[in-house]
Amino acid sequence: MSTPRASRSRRAPLESAILFTLVGAALVLTGCAAGSPSVVAPVAPDTSGVIVPEAPEAASPVAAALEPTVAIAAPAVAVAEPPDQAPLASSAIAPEPDAADIAAFAREAPIIADASRQPAPAVQAPDAPSAASVPRAQATRPPPPAAPGDGTILHYYRGPSERLEVALTFDAGADRGYAAEILDELQAQGVAATFGMTGQWAELNPDLIRRMVSEGHQIINHTWSHPSLTGASTGLAPVTSAQLQSELTDTANLIRELTGYELQPYFRPPYGDVGPVTSGYLAQAGYYVDVLWSCDSFGWSGLSAADIVARCTSAELGGPGAIILMHVGNDSASDLAALPELIDFYRSNGYAFVTIEQMLQP
Repeated sequence: MSTPRASRSRRAPLESAILFTLVGAALVLTGCAAGSPSVVAPVAPDTSGVIVPEAPEAASPVAAALEPTVAIAAPAVAVAEPPDQAPLASSAIAPEPDAADIAAFAREAPIIADASRQPAPAVQAPDAPSAASVPRAQATRPPPPAAPGDGTILHYYRGPSERLEVALTFDAGADRGYAAEILDELQAQGVAATFGMTGQWAELNPDLIRRMVSEGHQIINHTWSHPSLTGASTGLAPVTSAQLQSELTDTANLIRELTGYELQPYFRPPYGDVGPVTSGYLAQAGYYVDVLWSCDSFGWSGLSAADIVARCTSAELGGPGAIILMHVGNDSASDLAALPELIDFYRSNGYAFVTIEQMLQP
């Protein structure tokens, strides 16, 4: 088995992001319109080579976002995206606003899926957890957003802005790291989170996978080996439809064998890389909910816990509907350190912590 690669959703270098912003600022501020997810139609694969995503979209302010007095009202649609921005163009996916995070990962060559790889070995499922140990039973999981039905997928950078809700998400792919300690803190605080899971990480840490599910956390498919789907962040060839199908299916099968948990239709693309062609592949595989983020904590880069809290509680990147990206690996100690203060800040301002599938409810 190949050594699992870092499960970090990283963007193009900062220099590229700045250049894209200067040249196409008037066109790139596409973002995600408040109240509706962006929809990207698949197109025929480009035989000329690597798919390059559009320049990074600018994160939009959410004025007074952190005031607990904001009226809470049921949204008219399943999700609200950053306000004051137009929907994403149908020809490309705008990367996450903080594109500088890819720089440190350009040196890492992810393991591209091998379509001939044997499926993950069967693992005996554990005994069903007691009712007392499952805060949110699988049978009561909320339904996902409706599939577009036209071969497109839904891209979410935020949840509804009408509700004081925040989603904490943690990607797992590189090493066991601080996953157990993060779960301890979440359990002590009574917070349900969402974990972007690679199959390789799950295969090495079945005890933590079982614990995540038994304690009411959501798991979303993050591929088996963390390849860039488009090749934009690695300079490698885009994955083929067969490769991506293998990556997704092997991961889903392993999680199902370990816990009985179903991952579809939720997906997080490695590095945040997804384009029109790979969107079509995802839709064909049944993964039509693309979970991105409004705030990358940058804990992986050594940003301090205090800076993480300031960054991910800002009106620009935090606030109602914020999806916060963190990691569990050994290089993300400051994510763990920042967690108690992040939780305390949002709770003291009247926010609830929800999983992605809870956040996307109407």
